Amino acid sequence: MAPTPTGREDHSAGPVLVESIQDWSRLASRSFVPLQCTTAAARTFRAGLESREAGSLHVTHLRFGPHVVERVPGAPEDAGGGRFKVNLQLEGRCVVEQAGRRSVLGPGDVTLYDTSSPYRLDFAEDSRLLVLMFDHGVLDLPPAAVGQLRACRIGPEGPVHAMVASFLASMADHMAGLTGMNGQRLGNSALDLLTTSFNLELDEQVAASAYEKDRLRAAVHDWVEAHLSQPDLDPPTIARAHYISVRRLHQVFQEEGTTVSAWIRTRRLERCRRALEDPMSAGVPVARIAARWGFTDGAHFSRVFKAAYGISPSQARARALALRGPGAAPAQERSA
Repeated sequence: MAPTPTGREDHSAGPVLVESIQDWSRLASRSFVPLQCTTAAARTFRAGLESREAGSLHVTHLRFGPHVVERVPGAPEDAGGGRFKVNLQLEGRCVVEQAGRRSVLGPGDVTLYDTSSPYRLDFAEDSRLLVLMFDHGVLDLPPAAVGQLRACRIGPEGPVHAMVASFLASMADHMAGLTGMNGQRLGNSALDLLTTSFNLELDEQVAASAYEKDRLRAAVHDWVEAHLSQPDLDPPTIARAHYISVRRLHQVFQEEGTTVSAWIRTRRLERCRRALEDPMSAGVPVARIAARWGFTDGAHFSRVFKAAYGISPSQARARALALRGPGAAPAQERSA
């Protein structure tokens, strides 16, 4: 199998089946990150997976017999930075462990874990699940905040979580539809839904927290996300909106290993990247998209965009256009 642009193995031609735990360990490692798979039922073990690249998501539908998966970062074949993985349990049960937390998952349950830290998944019975893997920065939430959810069980009891799980389950049932531009847009939709679900879970954790700083952090993040399009968004404006000093605001972000300005820029760039890759915005000039998300200087926007993604805004749009396949004509750009 050839690797995809994200470095993962491409199984878009259809499911790949294996009949030994050794082959499964190698296949899973090539498809995700280096993993160690073991089973007490080696003679009867069977497994298979099918993967798609959907925008920023690596989407994999898996079926397998009882076994244990362990992640030990630092292997020589490890490459790139850490990623988040989200599991939706579709059939069977799983025990997930990471960062001192242990959860038991049944059908409809979702959990998140981080490939940059050790984790363990124990499947005691035949199972089927959907796995979404993505870089730390693609969610509309700070990676440090998302990291608080590692190995948490997010169940379908709440209506929002149930709706998100239902959409993800439909991706597993219709993997063939996750191709080209449609796949990219569906991948972005899945990320938006995960952001909603995770944000709700974090809010519930904060509501139960005795620490005022946790509540303040959640409120600031939500407010910034809602006001990204305002070009005058800056630390004094954010501090005034929350009745705190600018110094206290900077402390909130320093505790997450970033700065206020860096966080605003990162979130704006991600919004612009999505717009540039969206066929519905194909006729909108790059400068107008940048201005829509607070970048008033087009040259500055191009520089920071290329620094963040390694390609210019126009190249990002062209690459997305190429995913539509031959015969797809670019939309005529409207004047600014």
